[in-house]
Amino acid sequence: MSNGKAPDLTSYFSAAKQSQQLSEAEEEIQRLKVAIEELRAAGSNELETQLAALREQLESTAGILSIPIEQIQPNPEQPRQTFLSESVESMSRSLEKDGQLEPIILMRRGDLVIFDGERRWRSARALGWQNLHAVIISEPVALHRKALLTSLHREDLNPLDKAEAIVRELADNTDIEAADIPRILNTAVRRLNAQKRMSQVVELMTATEDVQQQGLADLGLEEREQAVLGLLLDLQLNPASVDANIFPMLGLASDLKAAVRESGLKGVHGMALAKLNGKNLGKTEDEALAIRVQVTQRVIAEKLSATKTRKLVNETIASQAKEDVKLSQNIKQVAKVTGNLQKLSSETLAAAEIDQLTQLQEILKQKLAEIEEIVKVK
Repeated sequence: MSNGKAPDLTSYFSAAKQSQQLSEAEEEIQRLKVAIEELRAAGSNELETQLAALREQLESTAGILSIPIEQIQPNPEQPRQTFLSESVESMSRSLEKDGQLEPIILMRRGDLVIFDGERRWRSARALGWQNLHAVIISEPVALHRKALLTSLHREDLNPLDKAEAIVRELADNTDIEAADIPRILNTAVRRLNAQKRMSQVVELMTATEDVQQQGLADLGLEEREQAVLGLLLDLQLNPASVDANIFPMLGLASDLKAAVRESGLKGVHGMALAKLNGKNLGKTEDEALAIRVQVTQRVIAEKLSATKTRKLVNETIASQAKEDVKLSQNIKQVAKVTGNLQKLSSETLAAAEIDQLTQLQEILKQKLAEIEEIVKVK
């Protein structure tokens, strides 16, 4: 929609319900998807207004129902998989204080699946509520995935959820395995950058679908590369940005993924902290994990910027290197002393003064006691 107006969701659902032609419904869904994505990308609030209008229409026709929470299921294809505890707790306080001000929207898919309002559902469940007010729509074919993918353009969707949603959508619409998609994109982007033709792909983002497909074909891409880039353009996503900033999230260590999901760690911070691995720290992976967790907790607690996080990571790596040098020196010193003691023959000791032997004996007793204590700890 080039005019920037929000799609009329109330009319859409009414028309979709009456449609007897699957192809017509699919065309409607595609138009709705494009319109919503353009709206999200432009940062418009009109879509939320349309959702409110949809609720009002459903309230007037079917009414608000009281649905047992146990009968409500989250949408497994919802791109947002992360709901921070602080966000849920904030909503819980609002529900406790003011009650449920507006119904959630559910879809019938055998079970009742959430279309809009998962945070309210999570909060109500945490409060121990038994029921939620809801309005129900009959789900048009494939609408849930297409409509929810508009979340990709929301700034508050974390990059890990975004990466997983993109890979799932690409895998669902091609014959490419999900695990292969990031590699295929990276190969194509690297080659196009080397050929200085990546800018041509970026220019295709605002083109029509036919122009996009022709433009990608002219770049001499392999079939699977063209499929991946084509679908990314269809989602109004810059393939180079997805390759550089989003898909790398999939390779984060499990502790960093948990920090992104549970503690609100930003993607750029996660990528910086990923440098704290066994190879860079000169440690085992278990030792590196302990160091990385400690540094991650500090980054979150102090709300460090990306620049300060990178600085802290570099300082940590440098500090570990210094400790390794010091440890190596200590090991060499102990080895040297041990070697010198072994060189003390009986003849050498017999030729020494009694005062020297007494002093050596006291030193050895003291060091032996220290060694025994250290051995106990280790």
